[in-house]
Amino acid sequence: MRKYLFFMLVFMILIGGQIVSAESISLMVDQSEFYFLTGQEAVIPLTMNNTYDKAITGQLSYSIVQTINQNGMQYSSTKSNAQSFTIPKENQTIGLNFGSSDTPVMLTVSMEFSYSYEDDDYLVSLDDIIIYFVSNQSQMNNQNNPQQSSSEKIINAPQQDPQQDQQQPQTTQEKLQNNQLNQDSQALKEQMQQQMQEQQQMEDEFEQMVNNNSEVQDIQESLKNQGYQQIDSSFEPKTNNTGSFNYTFENEKGETANLEGEMENGTISSLQSLTTEDRQQMLETLNQSSRFQDYQQQLENEGFNQTDRSFHQEGNRTTVELTYKNDENETATITAEFEDQSLQELRLEKQEDFLYYLVIVIILVFIILVLLYVYWRFQKQRLEDSSSSTAIVNEPFDYRREANELLSAARKDFENGLFKDAYGKAAQSLRLFLRYHHGIKHEMTNDEIISFLKDVNQPHDDIKQCLDLCSLVEFAKYQANEPDFSQIVQIATKVIRS
Repeated sequence: MRKYLFFMLVFMILIGGQIVSAESISLMVDQSEFYFLTGQEAVIPLTMNNTYDKAITGQLSYSIVQTINQNGMQYSSTKSNAQSFTIPKENQTIGLNFGSSDTPVMLTVSMEFSYSYEDDDYLVSLDDIIIYFVSNQSQMNNQNNPQQSSSEKIINAPQQDPQQDQQQPQTTQEKLQNNQLNQDSQALKEQMQQQMQEQQQMEDEFEQMVNNNSEVQDIQESLKNQGYQQIDSSFEPKTNNTGSFNYTFENEKGETANLEGEMENGTISSLQSLTTEDRQQMLETLNQSSRFQDYQQQLENEGFNQTDRSFHQEGNRTTVELTYKNDENETATITAEFEDQSLQELRLEKQEDFLYYLVIVIILVFIILVLLYVYWRFQKQRLEDSSSSTAIVNEPFDYRREANELLSAARKDFENGLFKDAYGKAAQSLRLFLRYHHGIKHEMTNDEIISFLKDVNQPHDDIKQCLDLCSLVEFAKYQANEPDFSQIVQIATKVIRS
């Protein structure tokens, strides 16, 4: 979802007649959620009401978020656009065509219309219009739930580009019937389908590479000879030759075995296999250990009972963890380390031991922080003593040179296709020069700069045009182009040299 810097929404419900304030523009759809069958054209009626005494030209911006659920995975893609748009006088209803889809999909549409009238800026928005493409009639749930928004005045908003107002806009019907929305929706659908095809192809190639690996095949054959049959498998690729995998096996007795591992650049980096017999053998070895028996007896005397058991394998090493708990919810863990079914290490950890070590760590951290603070104070005092004996001469800030450097950087960004950065630095160059040139040391917004120039009777029309145009491009309200940018650079250069 796009974030709007300046917006105010007013929802109005029509009951028995139209409720529209004087001199405003309102947009309305008769539902907040629309359902269409797959293959059907999604046409949504948009009602526009213009109470001004003339047609209003402004900018129509919209975004479409397309969401597809497939095989337990969700894919999303967003398309945004903005274009000059004219709303005719009085009422008119038009059909917005969002195209069709051959598969179930959800579109989330947001739109806004911004315009200027008598030196003020206004915005009317419709958010979160949901379009569902469903596969059968029973899933359709169209309900009359009107959503309407009327224009609201924007405070301190960027002015529209005067050159844009001089263009001859197309009529409403010409703009909306050119299938722009339909084309955007179709492009989104094709993009999503391509993304899913690439994902599926990557999964298929990774699965095939794992299945064809000789190490994996050897273990699968060994498990088969032990009476195990594969019942499930899962693959989580990062690329077509890198990722993790897991196979699950079961024999006639219902005993299970797992084969899991990781592959990196086509080579197996880790591979582990653990059967029920392997687990049972390790538990029998553990029960025969006198040290393990002592641990169990100690925990039993202290009121602990076993609550869980887990196995973790890495290469030829397996970690067995037995978890215990008493009536006071205190926990204890016996951890056994095996290597090739041979017991290598055994340890007991209780909750009180953890708390003891935690206290020790906290004390050590506190001591380190105190030492660091003392060292910092010592260094600070040395610097203060040194600075007090040394005269420091601050060179005056050359704001004109800094402004020219920013303007030069803006030109380079524009040449490299970084249009938002280019317009942003051009505006920053102008603001910096004007502030320091007039003795203002604090940061100022575009509006504050223009207001100040008006108060001191300084030329400001060209500067305002530059700053407004830069803001429109920075916030994706206007398309960057070379003639406009060249004019901005020319005006900024003239101001800085003055």
